[in-house]
Parts: sequence; C-alpha cells; structure tokens
Amino acid sequence: MNSLYRAGVVLRAFRTPQVSLVLASVLTFCVAGCQGKPSESEVESVTKTTVAAAVPVNVASVEIREVQRRVSVVGTLHGFERITITPKVEGRVQAMHFDVGDRVAPGESLLELDPTDYQLAVEEARQSLNQELSRLDLRQSPSDTFDVEQLPSVESARLLLENAEQKFERQKTLLGQNASSGQAFEQAETDLKVADAALRQARINARTTLAAVTHRESLLNQALQKLSETQVKSPTLGNMSRSSALKDFVVAKRMASVGEMVRAFPSTPVFELVIDDVLKLHVMVPERYMSQVQMGLDVEVRVDAYPQEMFPGKVARINPTVDPQSRSFDVEVHIPNPDHRLKAGGFAKAEVIVGRAAEALTVPLEAVTRFAGVSKVFIVREETAREVEITIGTQGPGWVEALGGLRAGDVVVTSGQSKLANGTRVTVRENVARTARRD
Repeated sequence: MNSLYRAGVVLRAFRTPQVSLVLASVLTFCVAGCQGKPSESEVESVTKTTVAAAVPVNVASVEIREVQRRVSVVGTLHGFERITITPKVEGRVQAMHFDVGDRVAPGESLLELDPTDYQLAVEEARQSLNQELSRLDLRQSPSDTFDVEQLPSVESARLLLENAEQKFERQKTLLGQNASSGQAFEQAETDLKVADAALRQARINARTTLAAVTHRESLLNQALQKLSETQVKSPTLGNMSRSSALKDFVVAKRMASVGEMVRAFPSTPVFELVIDDVLKLHVMVPERYMSQVQMGLDVEVRVDAYPQEMFPGKVARINPTVDPQSRSFDVEVHIPNPDHRLKAGGFAKAEVIVGRAAEALTVPLEAVTRFAGVSKVFIVREETAREVEITIGTQGPGWVEALGGLRAGDVVVTSGQSKLANGTRVTVRENVARTARRD
C-alpha cells in the first residue's frame, strides 16, 4: 500500500496528460500485480486507453503573403531648425509683437527697442559727413569718378604754379640778355618750387578730405544699421528655403518683456523660434541593420497623440559612426508636417521599411510560443505534433512572419500548446479542421 501511495503522489506531480496516462497504466499494473496476475481484458483496456489518449488542438494553415521588412525604432521629434534670437544692440524693450505659439514669417519684426540713442547717433554721423563735404564744396558724397583737380583749392594751387612758371621763364630770358639780376632769377626759381609744392599739398589735402568723407559715410551707415537693429526681426530661411515645405517659424519661447533692458554683450536671448513645417526624427538603429538602412528609405511614424494615424517620412541622414556603448548608429528622418499637428520634442515610434518579400510564410500570432528566448511553433503531421524553431520576422495585425523551419501548406497549432511536446499525438477539433481544409 505504501508503494501505491507513493505512485499516486508521483502521478499527481506530473501535469502532462501523456505522462499521467502512462503512469496510470503502470499504476494499474502494479495494483493488479499486488492482487494477482491481470487478466487479458484488463491489459487490453489499459493499452487502448494509453494509445487513444490524444490532445485536442486548434490549427491554422501557414499563409503566404507579401510583407515589408521593417526595423522598429523609437526617438524624439525635433524642429527642422531651432533658432535662438538675440538682439545685436542693447536697449530697453519698447514693444513686443509676438508671443508663444504665434507663427512668424521670415524677416518679420519680433520686438522693438527704444531707438532714441541710435537716432541721435545717426544725426551726429550725418552732420560730421556734411562737415567734410563742405570742405570739398560738395553737398553729397562724390562718385567713384570724382576728380580732385576740380576742387577750388587744387585749381588755385595749379594757377599759382602756372604763374610761377611764367615768371621763372621771363627771368631766365632776361638773365640771358643781362637785363635782370641773378637775385631776381633766384627769387623766381624759388617761387616756382614753392608753387609746385603747394599744388602737391593741395592734392594731398583733397585726397585726405575724400578719405574723411568715406570714413564719415561708413560711420553714418554703421549708425543707420544700429538704428535698424532696434527692430529685432526673424531670420530669413536662406539655404533652408531650398525645401519648398519650409515656410515660416513658430514661437517656442518668449524670454523678454516690455520695459526690460536687453544686452548685446553678453547677449540676452529674447525669442526661440522653431521651424516645424518639416520635423526631424532622430532614432538609434542597431548596428546589425547598417547594411540595410539606406538614404531615401520610407519610414512610418506614429505618435501616441494620434494612435490611429501614420505619418510618412524618409531617411535623410545616416551617421557614419557607431556608438561603441549602445552599438547603434543615429538616423535622421524628415517628416513633412504641413498641418503642424506633430510637435517638436514629442516621443515617436517609427518603422524603417528596409525591404519587401513577395512570398513570406506567416502564422497566427497565437501559434507562437516563446521560452528562454527561443520562439517555436507546433506543426501537425500524421496526427502528431512536431516542434519547429522559428525566427520572428515582420509582424502584422494578428500574424507574424516565421523564418526558418516551415513550408507552405504546413498546419500549425493555435491552441493547446501547453499540453504538447515533440511527438505528442493530437486530434484536430472538427470545426477548426474543416476551416483549415477549406482555406
């Protein structure tokens, strides 16, 4: 009886029906042995019970379908460009034209600084320029073809030189005829040299005055530039405008208020603008996909805010280096965002479509069992379950791609796998079997 009790304990310890049936048979023989030799009818009954035990299962056929090879990644959305606006001149904020969330066109005025000091500087520079022009007897800046010989000071010096030359020539002639003294000739010669030097000095003074005019013009232009910079404007798109999708900015931050004093050095940021007509998604892709990820691949992006929608994008940049710590590389995806529903800084899930397979073997999701990192399915052949290890490929709604081990036309078990082992006899439920045969 003790042996019988221990056998019963062992029998309860096994959960698998096949093992339980075998142990039940052994237990029956043991009991019969304790009571005497079993009869032939008892042996036949136990044998039939053991052989007839089969696990009822549901099955489905392996399906062939066209699938897309995908790499699933996650990342953060970024604006196409994020620009911090700082004024080039200092001053007190006089007016603010935009706030957070407003859309700003390129070159539009964001805020105004008090222009009083800069207007006074412009007036001072203009008066200094007029002073230099008056020395040249001009009312406006001369052109590049201006000739200094036209200036009155130069013309006067030239006339004096011509007069001195004539006097020198007369004294030279008179001296040759002994009609003049040597002292008069020497005086005429000296006057000629002085007149020549005076002409050269007049020309130098004229060129100096012209240079001063140019300098005063630069100071005036600089003062005008500073005056214009009291209007702090949004930048132009520049080279970014090569993409027709880029149109304007959105104000992400406003960091100044009316009446506040802003500085140029060190600079005081006043606005942060973001271009969100196109967003960038930065994702880290495992190193093993480096040969598959190429420029221009399609990317499907999804965000939690719109769970039922897919936003298309394309691979725009691929980092040529791999992070040695994560063993992954950065990929930049550009996502058109004309309606501005996607927000910079948000979390996104993406699938990079790296290829397509026209005839992929797929099985229902419930047919796959996983244990210790190994995925497997059970196929039914000759009323027997066979265990097949697979690699999970592309996944779809209710199905997965099974790589390796399966063939077209195989029938896989979709329920009852917990009771199966390799070689277990199974019986297919009739309603499911008919469905599988009809498919």
